[in-house]
Amino acid sequence: MIGAAPQNKGMKLTSVEHIGRSQLIPGVRRTLRCKRAGPSAYDCCREVSLKRSPIIIACLLWTVCGAAAQRPGGQRPEEGKADQAIRQQDEQRIHAQVAADAIALRRIYADDFLGIGPTGVMRNKEQVIADFTSHDLTYQSITTADVLVRIYGNAAVETGRSTMVGVDKGKVVPHENRFTRVWVVKEGRWQLVSNHYSPMTAP
Repeated sequence: MIGAAPQNKGMKLTSVEHIGRSQLIPGVRRTLRCKRAGPSAYDCCREVSLKRSPIIIACLLWTVCGAAAQRPGGQRPEEGKADQAIRQQDEQRIHAQVAADAIALRRIYADDFLGIGPTGVMRNKEQVIADFTSHDLTYQSITTADVLVRIYGNAAVETGRSTMVGVDKGKVVPHENRFTRVWVVKEGRWQLVSNHYSPMTAP
């Protein structure tokens, strides 16, 4: 027990004062000091404490928001990993299309894939692979921009802009397009189940 501090006349010693001061949280120590100073001082301290509460809450909210802002779009860590995996898978898909790599295309496209290309042609997975390997569909280059990936559990929607140089069954592929792709986790990896292109018209 530590030595008792001088007490004001008529003040009752509370049981909290028998605890070492180093063990008390700052708010409790401040309350005890205010009580020793008398009722009017205690009311004043309480008013100051209440005035500080909004500031403390604001600081806590700032800290939480700042931590969330460090992650792109406020994504959770697992969503960030999925976002990166989908972007890498799409880059591999683009390389496979330019190179007409049937093995890579078969791995990336889901068996139930169905998509609409820039020229309006609808294809399933086998038709995509057949047209690339027969060179009915060829691309010299494909680049993407403004890509946004939104994760919904084991599914994801990817949107963006695509600049393409290619020919589809003798028809020149529109150069600038907007695209939407749908990805789903199958067999432990992200696979493309659908995509749709919309040519961008000049304003």
